Amino acid sequence: MKRVHTTVKYDGPALADKSMDVAHLAPALLALSDLVKEANRYANGDRAAARIYVNADIEQKCFELDVSVALTIWEQAKLLLADDNVRSAKDLFEWIGIAGGGFGLFQLIKWLKGKTVSNVVVLRVKDGDNLVEITVEGDEKPKQVAQAVYELYANVTTRHKALAVLAPLREDGYDSLEFYEKEGVFVHFHEEDVPASDGSDLPEVIPQNVHISTIRTGVKIRRAVYEGRAKWTVMYQRAREASFDGLALSWLDAFQRGDVQAPPGSYLDVDLEENYVTNDLGEIVGEATFKIVRVHGVHKRHEQPRLDFKDED
Repeated sequence: MKRVHTTVKYDGPALADKSMDVAHLAPALLALSDLVKEANRYANGDRAAARIYVNADIEQKCFELDVSVALTIWEQAKLLLADDNVRSAKDLFEWIGIAGGGFGLFQLIKWLKGKTVSNVVVLRVKDGDNLVEITVEGDEKPKQVAQAVYELYANVTTRHKALAVLAPLREDGYDSLEFYEKEGVFVHFHEEDVPASDGSDLPEVIPQNVHISTIRTGVKIRRAVYEGRAKWTVMYQRAREASFDGLALSWLDAFQRGDVQAPPGSYLDVDLEENYVTNDLGEIVGEATFKIVRVHGVHKRHEQPRLDFKDED
């Protein structure tokens, strides 16, 4: 499996002897591992698994670790299967902001700390990798970030994992943290750049042109997923890809354990959440996305009655 690398470097007087308190290091590394896995889950669902490796056997000037991530065989298999929906390990690192030199999650956290967001707009782009444009008060020039970066920031759990990676800088004797490779530094934090541990000085980022509506309806199962959190194919007006979220996750777990039966062709009585983007004229742009947020019940497929015709002859 091909690995993507970055180097994490903590610096400060507490690290003068090139060692680091494991009570500070271990939680930060586990948080980084969880962050990469969350990014992979967002991008690839259950089609690829991320593995994070740490190598401490490198030349150190302070305290450095070589961190790499590799996806399962699906990353290579996508070349044969032409599955463009499987995102690479490089994409994950770039979205987090620890490779590639772009504007990822860590850069967004550093920029937004202590600011007030005045406007957020989702911009549809042709290749499907939408951008989110964020404007803050007192700054005339907005920032545009990949929608994946916005989604990682908007997810409170993922955001707090990123804050946990920065946690050592809140301890005495730690001055800075940076992720870098030979091509340069990807992101650098001084202790004054680090948000509060609870994220209270980070603003919420809510797009004004994204609309969410929820209705109770019936959807017909076309393709179910029997392991993991990948999207199902259901019929709602036409074939749709729908993920499970909220209260529906407990039903999904019961279905995948075999406690609930819902064969293909069955109808689910659900609360269905529709998410769509509009332009400045109020017109819907692109395709809506769907989530099943609650399952009220299952209606099995009815068999057509058989009609036997008697030949009078």
